[in-house]
Amino acid sequence: MKKREFKCLSIVMVCLLAITACGKDDDYEVTYEKGFPKEDSRPLMEFMKHYLSEDMDQEIQRVNGSVFFSTLDTQRRDIEYFKYTENQLKDYYKPMFTEKNAKKTLRKLNERERFEKLLHHTVENKEKYDLPATKMLPNNQLKVKTTENKTTLDLPLLLKKYGLKKSDNLEIYLNMVNSNCFALVIQDFSMKESNNSTIGLFIKQDLTNIKTTIISPEKLPETLSSGKLEDYYDLFQKVDKQGRYLFLFDGMILDKKANELVDIKKNDYLSRDGKYVYINGAKDHLEDGMQRIQTIENYAAGNDKYEEQFELDYKTIAQKLDLKENGTSIAEINYFNQDFVVLSLNYRGKFVGTAGFTNVIIDLKNDTAYLVDLDILTQIY
Repeated sequence: MKKREFKCLSIVMVCLLAITACGKDDDYEVTYEKGFPKEDSRPLMEFMKHYLSEDMDQEIQRVNGSVFFSTLDTQRRDIEYFKYTENQLKDYYKPMFTEKNAKKTLRKLNERERFEKLLHHTVENKEKYDLPATKMLPNNQLKVKTTENKTTLDLPLLLKKYGLKKSDNLEIYLNMVNSNCFALVIQDFSMKESNNSTIGLFIKQDLTNIKTTIISPEKLPETLSSGKLEDYYDLFQKVDKQGRYLFLFDGMILDKKANELVDIKKNDYLSRDGKYVYINGAKDHLEDGMQRIQTIENYAAGNDKYEEQFELDYKTIAQKLDLKENGTSIAEINYFNQDFVVLSLNYRGKFVGTAGFTNVIIDLKNDTAYLVDLDILTQIY
């Protein structure tokens, strides 16, 4: 009898240990709710920041609750800087929690003129934040001034090996900056070879030691393996606790130890902050069922450890919205960041046409998916 009791107790303990060991690898089902989230959160704020930003707005730093951006002037020639506080941003989109028509409210918030008037606060003291002043002159001569030096860069000469010419139509962005150095990204719209059309300039604050590279998945690895950008690695955002992985440009992650790019597979979706990968999240049609998310370090290691696992059920979503449907014609991720995913789903009609459309805001912290039409159909970067 005692032997039997001991055996049962051992089995119970093993089961308890197994349950405890599952941790983040446990599966869970999300709860579906109609409407926009009722409360604010940091992941929601990050989403709104990205949604309301234009393609030329580049976040460059955060200081004491203020977010600093570089952008282009109205002629798209010279770099300008603006900032707003996180609280100002939250106040700006507060109507999303009170207005009944979320789509109409979001559309109004996204009016560029209104957004700029209320949130674009010009950065007057550039030197205080190590921001270079730039001015594009005729023949693609770039005037640059920092607290330590000033010069005029002859871009056609400096970038001759990439085929850049005096007459080329350029846009120049400040991509990253710190007290030691900064990175400019040049988009050459006159370049016939598209692989050479995006060029990076890495420059010290004293305007010496300028390094250049083509920014593309095909050509950047050669620059990285040469080691010529190693002096600039502290510009890039660390995306893991150890600092082995750095977020470069356009979804490219550098493995410092191997000095090469992490291979993000075609069907997988890198999060906006570069810290997570949504497995099969970049497929043309996102399949429902079990969804899996890994940290970048686990993804690069090729293991099966998952930060999040959850079930998506398109049928249940349709039932929640009272849609008479015949499957989804559109199912894709529009935005993915830490603890936050936004999908667009379009349902086919039972026989012909469309049954209905919805966005799905998945709050992974609260295991809740909010079903609301925000008219979001494209990628949010």
